[in-house]
Amino acid sequence: MNSMIIKAIASTRAVSRLASLALVSLLASFQLLAQQSENEPALPAETEQAQTSVPLVLLYLDAPVAVFPGIDPDMPVPVVVADPEDDPGFGQRLEGIREYNLAVAEIELNGGVWDRQLIEELTALGSLQQQQGYHPDAIETFARAIHVNRIHTGLHGLEQIPAVEQLIESYMALGDWEQADVYNNYLFYVQQKAYGADDPRIIPVLDALAKWNIQAFNIGYGDPLGMRLSTAMILFNAAARMVGAHYGPSDGRYLGYMEDIANSAYLVAKHPELMVEVGRPENRSMQQLLRDKLHASGSALPAGFGAGESALLTIVRYYSEREDSVPELATALTNLGDWYLLFERRRSSSASYAQAWEILSASENGEDQLQQLFAQVIPLPTYADQAVNFSGVDLAIKTDSGERSFAFVDFVFDVTEYGTVRSIRMLTEQTNGNSTLLGRVRRQLRNSVFRPVIKDGLPLRTKGNHFRYRYWY
Repeated sequence: MNSMIIKAIASTRAVSRLASLALVSLLASFQLLAQQSENEPALPAETEQAQTSVPLVLLYLDAPVAVFPGIDPDMPVPVVVADPEDDPGFGQRLEGIREYNLAVAEIELNGGVWDRQLIEELTALGSLQQQQGYHPDAIETFARAIHVNRIHTGLHGLEQIPAVEQLIESYMALGDWEQADVYNNYLFYVQQKAYGADDPRIIPVLDALAKWNIQAFNIGYGDPLGMRLSTAMILFNAAARMVGAHYGPSDGRYLGYMEDIANSAYLVAKHPELMVEVGRPENRSMQQLLRDKLHASGSALPAGFGAGESALLTIVRYYSEREDSVPELATALTNLGDWYLLFERRRSSSASYAQAWEILSASENGEDQLQQLFAQVIPLPTYADQAVNFSGVDLAIKTDSGERSFAFVDFVFDVTEYGTVRSIRMLTEQTNGNSTLLGRVRRQLRNSVFRPVIKDGLPLRTKGNHFRYRYWY
């Protein structure tokens, strides 16, 4: 009897691998989308660097954090991937895996390797394997659950979606961006085919694929990278249109998508060299195909400045029509001013800041928000991820983050009334080991833009702004 079980399991794994290969082959056709003084606080000690002749490489730069005398800055919490073996539930999950494996073997013995009962058991088994950090095993299990599901519910059945979503999680945990990309696009394909372009159930699907494309762009995955931004903008615009059509602009998601459009438009404008590839005939055709699928209009090339300005103006208009939205309107006007400042539209920027200042100054409860928005310089843009990825590493996902180190560097500098950085002074000690890394962080700071201090509605130059950066290497 044991030999029969072993043979059944071996047969199942072989078939599962063949099925996975067949699935990847099928999905290839759906990859159109994929393309200072004593009062200054003490500085933290740098992470000790290993003695090695290999030069250190800057991987990632967190968003800067302001430092004030006597106050420990609130740095972003570093991502620490927990060891599953430290979890009190580790042993219980291990026993659960053993029991599910036995249940799977029994179902195979009685009903065959394609028995429908296997779907639930395999999905539960894959979930436990994933929680334990056994991602290769989880991938194999989820892939088999998907294939059995497809046999019983059809190639495009929606019942497979939860297993596909979990499969993506394990691929991303392993940093297998290629397979994560394949299955993210597959998720979109299946649900778009089932719901069509005008069903509101497609909204979260559009959102998920758009955010995946932004994430893939940020980690540097995909060729050409400009297609990631173009695809994300098409999807965000389609999601916003769908929310507006079915739920109206008062739905909270609508303004959220306007911010997402501004974020992706900022990236488009920041990387014009990547848009050249988007303009090639084959890539333009793919983008037009996506627009046609979503009943979306738009130009052949993604817009940068204009698209972001339009999205932020939409938010301003929304709040300006509501008498009880003074704080939100002031924030929206400030974000619009930031947008103009990033693109050196200084007159428009000053006008937006002044309008936000006037609104809050006339409000009984506006003083606190005036302080939050304008009392100190703020790194821009505030509506986009300010972290900088230098080498295609996603620290929020990779499970081997223990192989990386981080350290801190503090700078003091002036910010002009136009948001530019001047007179940079580094407070952190430079050594032979960190000089190259600190030099690159300094160059990043020199090219940054900050919202200036605003007083009486006017932007001012400020000196001695102290910020701390955490960099990964």
